[in-house]
Amino acid sequence: MRPRPAAQAGMVLIAVLLAIVLGGAGLMLASGELTTQARIRAQARSTAALAQARTALLGYAISYAEQHPGQGYGYLPCPDTANTGSTPIGACHVRDHGALGRFPYRTLGLPDLRDGWGDCLWFAVAGSVKNNPKALVLNWDSPGQFEIVDDAGHSLASLADRAIAVLIAPGPPRDSQTRTASNTQRCPGSASAAADLSAFLDPPYPDNIAGTQVFTQGLADGLGNNDLLTWITIDELFDGLRRRSDFPLFINGMLDRASTVFGAWSTNPSLLLAQAAQIDGNRLSGRLPDAATLGIAPPFADVHDNWRDQVHFVACADGSACLAADLSDSAHTPLNAAHESCRALLLFGGERIRTGSDTQSRTTAAERADPAQYLEGANRSSIATGSGSFDGYRQFSVPFPSQPATADVLKCIS
Repeated sequence: MRPRPAAQAGMVLIAVLLAIVLGGAGLMLASGELTTQARIRAQARSTAALAQARTALLGYAISYAEQHPGQGYGYLPCPDTANTGSTPIGACHVRDHGALGRFPYRTLGLPDLRDGWGDCLWFAVAGSVKNNPKALVLNWDSPGQFEIVDDAGHSLASLADRAIAVLIAPGPPRDSQTRTASNTQRCPGSASAAADLSAFLDPPYPDNIAGTQVFTQGLADGLGNNDLLTWITIDELFDGLRRRSDFPLFINGMLDRASTVFGAWSTNPSLLLAQAAQIDGNRLSGRLPDAATLGIAPPFADVHDNWRDQVHFVACADGSACLAADLSDSAHTPLNAAHESCRALLLFGGERIRTGSDTQSRTTAAERADPAQYLEGANRSSIATGSGSFDGYRQFSVPFPSQPATADVLKCIS
C-alpha cells in the first residue's frame, strides 16, 4: 500500500531537517577547524616577529660600543613612546626604572614587526640595561627586573634569571579592549604608548616600572590574557658578547688601564688605607676604586666604573713586595708560568660559576659584597684569611665561547 500524501510529506520534511542538521554540523566542524588553523597561523606569525625582534635587540646590545664609543657593551634602547617606530630623544624615566612602550623597530633598522593579528610589538627594558639614563654599573652581573610567569602564576625563571627585556605580541583585542586605527601613525593606536597600554596588553602594565615587574605569558586563545612573550636575560646577552673574538681585548684593555692607574695611585699609603675594606697587618684589601677616585677620564671612565665591582685589590701597606703570586698567560694559553713578587695585586673574578659544588651567586647585596662569590681557590682563601699566596692568569680569555669564562685574572703591580 502506498504511503498517504501527509505521511510522505512528513518523511520528506524529516529528511530535509536531517540534511540541514548534518550539513550544519559539518559546516560547524569545518568552521572550527578553519578557526583553529587560522589561529595557529597567526600564532606562528607572532612567534616569528618576536624572534626577529629578539635577535635584533641582542645584536644592538653586543655591538653598542661600536656605535657609542667609550660607553661599553650591553645597553638596550628605550621603547617607542610616541608611536613613531623610534626610541625617544632623551631619557625614558629616571635611572634604574624600567620602561614599557612599543618596540622601536626603526631604531633597530627593522620594518614595523607585527603579530599574527596585525598589531605592532611591545617592548619592556630594565633600568639596569637601558641606554638613557644609564645605570651606574652594567656588566654580566647586572640584575634582571622582570619576572616571567605562566597563566597559572608559576615562575618561568629563577631569581638570577629574571629578564632584562621582554617583547610582547598583544594578540587580538578582547571584548573589553578597543583598538583604533591611526591615520598618522604606522602602528594601530594613538601617539601615546602609555595611553594605549590597556587597549593592547593583558593586564595593562605600567609604562614606568620601579622595582620588579611580573609579566604573564598568555595563551593564543586565552580569554583573559592572549599576550605572547619572549624575553632576554643578562646571561643570554653576555653569552652573545663572549662569542665575539675581540671581547677578551675589551676586558684586558680595561684591566690594563686599571692596573696602570692603580699602580701609580697606590703608592700613597693614606689613599690605600682610606679605600681598604679589610686590614690584615701589612695587607690592605678592598674593591677597585672608581674612575673619579683614580683620575680616569672619559672615554674610559664609564667602562671602568661598569666593571670595577668585578675587581678586588690587595696591597702592601708599606709599599714592599710582600705578595706572592703564581701566574701564567691565560686560561686559553697557560704558558710562561712564573712565581712573582708584587706590592699590589688586582684580582678580576671572571664570570660567576653557574653549576657544581663551587656555584657562585651575585644576586643580593650581601652576595655581591662577598669576595668568595668572585674568586676561587687560593685567591678566595688568601683574601678571607689575610695571608697566603695567590694564583691565576695574566690575561682574560675565553677558552670555550659556549661556556662562562670564570677563571681568575691577576694583575701584579711590582
